[in-house]
Amino acid sequence: MPVGALKIVLVGGGSVVWTPRIVGDILLPPAPANAQYVPLDINKLAGDLTKAHLERLARELGVRATFISTDHRDALDGARYVVITITTGGHDAHAHDLSIPERFGIYHTVGDTSGPGGWARLIRNFDVFVSLANDINRYAPGAVVLNYTNPMTALTDALTRVFQGPVIGLCHGLFENVELIRKLHQLRSEEQIAVKYAGINHFFWITEAKAGSVDVIADLKHRLKSRRLAQVLPIPREDVKSVFYSPRKVAEELFGLTGVMPYLGDRHTCKIFPCYINDKANMNRYELVHTSIGCRRRAHQEASQKLVAMIKGEIPAEYKQRSRETAADIIAAHSQGQVFIDVGNLPNTGQVANLPQGLVVETALRVDRNGFSPLAFGALPPIVHGFIEPYAHVFPMVVDACFKRDKKLALQALRLDPVCAHLNGSQVLKLGKRLLAAHKRFTRAF
Repeated sequence: MPVGALKIVLVGGGSVVWTPRIVGDILLPPAPANAQYVPLDINKLAGDLTKAHLERLARELGVRATFISTDHRDALDGARYVVITITTGGHDAHAHDLSIPERFGIYHTVGDTSGPGGWARLIRNFDVFVSLANDINRYAPGAVVLNYTNPMTALTDALTRVFQGPVIGLCHGLFENVELIRKLHQLRSEEQIAVKYAGINHFFWITEAKAGSVDVIADLKHRLKSRRLAQVLPIPREDVKSVFYSPRKVAEELFGLTGVMPYLGDRHTCKIFPCYINDKANMNRYELVHTSIGCRRRAHQEASQKLVAMIKGEIPAEYKQRSRETAADIIAAHSQGQVFIDVGNLPNTGQVANLPQGLVVETALRVDRNGFSPLAFGALPPIVHGFIEPYAHVFPMVVDACFKRDKKLALQALRLDPVCAHLNGSQVLKLGKRLLAAHKRFTRAF
């Protein structure tokens, strides 16, 4: 690798969804010269597949770059940026995160953030993340870590407690809201939109927004006096049968209650509230879609087949266009001394005035050569603060339990999770122990 060239390591680089998207963005003009991209994955064959696709894409784009597929962590040596997109245990483990809570009346739509599904996902990823953070400290102490793995809040917290450099959690939820605002007001570009937002990952709130000169929040309140949100923000026909389908009934209810705009993706927003996911009749009423493991397996298979086809044939235009993930923008701004402002998850140092210090929160983030500076938001509205407050205790408590190797503390945190409020103490213990038993090969912490 040429002296001074960027080295970017993708942990979980065999991901057929994330790696082509993230590296594909970086390869688009103006791509860094002679950069080295390293898909690092315990499944070397998966990494070989994404490597072959990226080599093919780079040739077609005329970009000079090198690609190395490996399953050895010493490949982190000298990395400037480390992007994490792993899920310990894969679909088989995630299946337990969904099926076991269902026996206790908890029907996760996604099962990756809160409730027993999110709790188990954190615990089964914890040891791998701590080990990975220690390896980055050893091999690439000057690196920047960009984490995409859920549960975002808790795992980013775990990384920041071990890794000595900057860690930023990234998620595309805000962009979904911004894109809907752009369409509603028929704007050419999202650059014509200004939003003020804060919260925790998958549960952010937009308290102020302008689309051109229009006050988005006031305008939406006016429109909803005579119409439903699904009429104001029509759902594309092709999305109705998608696993990401959201009729926005939860969003409409929360907007009416709070007066500010929640994340409009109901399948994520609903998982914070027991009223939406602990009652099948309510789930049907709000048309909440459960993303099954079968759907995930099929999507993975289809994505793999697409990569194989592109390696042998043509690369569709969609793979040569920027996605709305921001890893490429962050790397460009930080490495080239530019300024970039967008959403990021970092420990609270005062950017959200009424949430605890140290809690990983989702706010606007300024990136430049000096590093990563969260922008001050102020205080969340009291009702929004009330929704978030239980998780401001639950998420750090589970992370504490993992570091302390304290199973009792972890089970206490599960008991405090609002999604488990309908269960008695012995039921929560049984639920937690069943999840730990299902993931025993990954839960050395206990």
